[in-house]
Amino acid sequence: MSGIKDSFSSKWGLIFAAAGSAIGLGNIWLFPYRVGELGGAAFIIPYVFCLALIGVIAVVGEMTVGRITSSGPVGAFQKAAELGGMRGNIGIGFGAGFGWVCTLVALIQAIGYILVVSWVVRFVVGSCTGSAFSNTGSLRYFNVTSTTQVILWVAISTAIGAVTILKGIEKGIEKCCKFMIPAVLLLLLVLAIRVAFLPGAAAGYKYLLTPRWEYLFDARTWMAALGQVFYSLSIRGSTMVVYGSYAKKSEDIISSAKHIVILDTIASLFASMLIIPAVFAFGKGLDRGEAFLFITMPEIFKGIPLGQVLMLLFFIAVFFAALTSLIGMFEVVVEALQNKFKMTRWFAVILVSVATVLSCKWFVVGNIRGAIDVLSLHLIPLCALGSGIFVFWIIPKRLVTEEIQSGRSRPIGKWVIPTGRYIFCGIIILIYALRLK
Repeated sequence: MSGIKDSFSSKWGLIFAAAGSAIGLGNIWLFPYRVGELGGAAFIIPYVFCLALIGVIAVVGEMTVGRITSSGPVGAFQKAAELGGMRGNIGIGFGAGFGWVCTLVALIQAIGYILVVSWVVRFVVGSCTGSAFSNTGSLRYFNVTSTTQVILWVAISTAIGAVTILKGIEKGIEKCCKFMIPAVLLLLLVLAIRVAFLPGAAAGYKYLLTPRWEYLFDARTWMAALGQVFYSLSIRGSTMVVYGSYAKKSEDIISSAKHIVILDTIASLFASMLIIPAVFAFGKGLDRGEAFLFITMPEIFKGIPLGQVLMLLFFIAVFFAALTSLIGMFEVVVEALQNKFKMTRWFAVILVSVATVLSCKWFVVGNIRGAIDVLSLHLIPLCALGSGIFVFWIIPKRLVTEEIQSGRSRPIGKWVIPTGRYIFCGIIILIYALRLK
């Protein structure tokens, strides 16, 4: 059993924490871009289809392997190997090794993620003081060439995440996400309502809601939709696993997974209803990179009455979403250090925080964006596949069924295990096969 006795206090504590891990920059930044690039509703249709087909089962699977083993990725997949009869040093070592890979992927992703969070924090402060709003050009304000300046904001952002994690699961992560996730949804909705009254916004809604059917028959649209599901729901064999290990046996994992997917989808749709009409109203472009979030959107707010207030609300929403995702990544590494090296929570959090700040200096100086692309396009799907194989193929079916059934008043459907085995795992293998062509 895990040495960590802290756990989520309730079903909604688990839901908001896991939804916090899922709702992040992928919803506010990447999803609207994908909608704009791939035919409006023509992208939303396959995205919702893929979400319903594999999103829920993916979250169920990762939470199940965490709760059945009472451990994060390293301990979870090691114990999963033992439960599946993979005896000896090779089998057990394979499970633990895979868990360490998932943990390392979470850490690398957190290091890259904290850079963007630091830019968000800078814009929150700049929106509050007026420096980001009154600057003659957002491109000039968004100047990240100064390594010293970037590391300062990285250190501030890391400290905010570290303080939250230090308070533990119930009093830290759960309490933070219970406040921030409803706040994100409310802020995005308020901003979307304001944007709806802008002249020219109707063209954005028309583009958003009108399917361009040629995109629906384009394989790229479906591949992008699948990738968005993995990225947005934090399906990478780590955060959902460790959060599942903190879930009580009385919680219904399937019901929780459905709520998590719904909240994540609502955030993506609210963000699209805000951003796409605003872009159309001001004749801007849906840029793919950081320019969109930190240059295009600030320029839009400068042309709206009470724009400074709206800019502040926007970046607060982005910060809340990004922070709740970041602390999920950090918690994966902290849990592994606590359980495998018997560190105190304080020491583990400080070690991860210092390593993150120092590594960010290398990221800024080294400019290894290519490494981040490899991470998101190859390693994250690989971790998701490995997690699915462990829970749906290696752990005995009876144990998985009993664990998922725990906390449910009704018997689970016969669809659960086959969906995880053949559809979820099969789709990821298909993605890799298509990429090899």
